[in-house]
Amino acid sequence: MGKKCIICRKEAEFRIKDTPDYYCEECAEENFADLSVLVKVEEEARKLKELIKEKLDSEEDDEEN
Repeated sequence: MGKKCIICRKEAEFRIKDTPDYYCEECAEENFADLSVLVKVEEEARKLKELIKEKLDSEEDDEEN
């Protein structure tokens, strides 16, 4: 289940870094003059997936040794 915009409850595309505040593109544009201050949700998800993969790969290597 994806994150929802805190204003309109649509699927969120942006988040304020280090907060649980998520925004859809429309609400983000309306409420922030500069979208570069926000973090793309899909970018954060990609980073988290990479971190998990690295952790799992490391554990597999440890088990083989």
